[in-house]
Amino acid sequence: MTGRLVAALLLAATSGLAQNAPTFTYSSQVQILAIATDSASNTYITGTAQPGAIATTPGAFQSQDNSTGICEIVFPGVPISCIGSFVEKLDPTGAVVFATYLSGSGDTIATAIAVDQRGNVYVGGRTSPQVGIANTFPVTPGAAFTNPGPGFIVKLNPSGTQLVYSTFIPASVGALAVDLEGNAYFTGSTGLGPAFPTTPGAFQVSPKSSTNSFPSIVAKLNASGSALVYATYLSGSGTMNGGDDLTSIAVDAAGDAFITGSTFSPDFPVTPGAFLTTNPGAPVFASLNGNPSAFLTKLNPQGSGLVFSTFLGEGGARFVKLDAQGTAFLGGSTNPLAALFPTTPGANTSTSGNVAAFLSRVSADGSSLIYSTYLSAGFSTGTTLDVDSAGNAVVAGTASSSGYPNDPYMNLPVGVGAFQPGYAGGTSDVYVERFTPEGQFAGATYLGGSQQDQGGLIALAPNGSVVITGVTHSPDFPGLGPGIAQPLPPVGLVFVTSIFISLTAENAASYVATQIAPGEIVALRGYGIGPATGVNAAGPAFPTQLAGVQVTIGGVAAPLYYVQSDQINAQVPWELAGQTSAAVEISYPGVASTGTPVEVGPSLPGVFYIQNSDGSFNSPSNPARAGDYVSVYGTGGGVMNPPGVTGVAWPLAPLSSIAQPVSVMVGGEGAGVLYSGSAPTLESWYFQINVRLPGDLTAGAQVLSVTIGGAASAPAAISIQ
Repeated sequence: MTGRLVAALLLAATSGLAQNAPTFTYSSQVQILAIATDSASNTYITGTAQPGAIATTPGAFQSQDNSTGICEIVFPGVPISCIGSFVEKLDPTGAVVFATYLSGSGDTIATAIAVDQRGNVYVGGRTSPQVGIANTFPVTPGAAFTNPGPGFIVKLNPSGTQLVYSTFIPASVGALAVDLEGNAYFTGSTGLGPAFPTTPGAFQVSPKSSTNSFPSIVAKLNASGSALVYATYLSGSGTMNGGDDLTSIAVDAAGDAFITGSTFSPDFPVTPGAFLTTNPGAPVFASLNGNPSAFLTKLNPQGSGLVFSTFLGEGGARFVKLDAQGTAFLGGSTNPLAALFPTTPGANTSTSGNVAAFLSRVSADGSSLIYSTYLSAGFSTGTTLDVDSAGNAVVAGTASSSGYPNDPYMNLPVGVGAFQPGYAGGTSDVYVERFTPEGQFAGATYLGGSQQDQGGLIALAPNGSVVITGVTHSPDFPGLGPGIAQPLPPVGLVFVTSIFISLTAENAASYVATQIAPGEIVALRGYGIGPATGVNAAGPAFPTQLAGVQVTIGGVAAPLYYVQSDQINAQVPWELAGQTSAAVEISYPGVASTGTPVEVGPSLPGVFYIQNSDGSFNSPSNPARAGDYVSVYGTGGGVMNPPGVTGVAWPLAPLSSIAQPVSVMVGGEGAGVLYSGSAPTLESWYFQINVRLPGDLTAGAQVLSVTIGGAASAPAAISIQ
């Protein structure tokens, strides 16, 4: 097959993928309390659901809600019914992969969710029995805690059909994270019940003071759910106002746990040299009430000591997220009247509304802020946050409007190719904003209809799209299906939807959107950025203008292969080698020419296809033999020697070699790399890697991944005979 025909097939394959999914809606009997995504851009949600509110899938672990009866009596004669929880997996199009209830006969409130590399799903929360009846929440044999406690952690298999393990936790579980080995890290609150069973050598084996009515804990549960690896308190003495609230946890590759939240305690543990060692919200006199302050703590892998711990400023942090380097990003809110949360030079310092939301990135040693900014004027609620491996951050909130033309809520900045460039009307819209790793504004969009719409949680998918949850009262909310009853119920509908915020650059082979690399072919995703009907370039030399569309990256004209209203395929110019950032500009009627900043990395490999030694394409019906040779074709290999030429094909000679180290893994084993460089006669955005497969590979589907200069590709499937 010629290079030109291969290129045409690949462009056709990429031109229609990864569109925004339709909006998935639930009744008011569902509350989404946690969200996560995996490397394949699947979405996982959990929360509470009334009986019958969720349509479970065949073979689900629990096909119906088991909660019954009364779980609480607030006042005499005012009973509160028990409620159960649910877990769902949605594919990138929004279709349900699995859905299951999760409950005992009493209350089950799932507040945290995480996914490991194998697709196992971890859910944590709190549980309590019916009044006067034992708790029947399902617990597996050999679990770490089989006696009923206020919290739980369960591990569901990838199909959602059975429990890998389920254990009670003697504390309410508030946040959850999972490491590469499948260990679960969690935070919790012990309340007024029995002391939490800390482990020998723990950093803090008991609460700091009995004045703190709700001391918090951090613990690590092993991969089988059978025992705690470590458990420690992490708390101060509290005040008359309250104690410590650990709202979020994240884990780096080394097993360090990052914990954030808010604290009233003037003696919350901090370390020397930290960014801020005094609680700025603490009262001057012990008899007075103080304000909470946000904090960030990094706990070592043994749970025995602090790597660092620091106050950040008055307010509270809701989320902590990490990039691939293990630096921490925090999202939260503070009192706009006080405006005491620290910002960095050049950041947005203006606030309005009842709550001022902030986004901060903390240095690796906790001694300073890399950047810290208030979010765009008009945010009326605190922020939700997610971060990709390169450190691009996405935040979301609700922008409420008074309806006046100059209302700042209605005039927030958006990005080129924004999903919804303007305020839709009504009393509020969702507003989603993106920042570069340096804290530079990189695009935003509104999301809403003509009535009231409120943002909830978000999760950033590897392809750069953002999954958003919330509540809508708008019958014209984007993506609502024709089967939605009109008008909407007074309490609104819970929604889950996926969009590209604004112009987003993906690797055209892997759909990974963390950064771009010199010479790579990218899919630029957005809305209204080209003609309604797609147009392919003919080649062999590819134009820099196609159907009225022009693109520059870093000021250099980019060759165009395909243009359409929501996708442009273009080559990143080889001239960007050595740069760390660039602006992408699109010229097309009706599209603003404002540049969209993107990160430029040395490499970002993605695999298009694999060719067997006989020249055929590898597939389940045409597998390769173990020990044989295959050729891997992809894009994003980075700098070549001699350099590539933008927009034309590789010559037959001389061959160019990939400048950075190259390795290939197949089925978990290292494969022998025989050649890594240009792909003669194919376009210069291709790389070719010739590999000898390990001789002991098991027949069937295996996973192949390419690493170039430390950057690993998304897994690619290879079939073995």
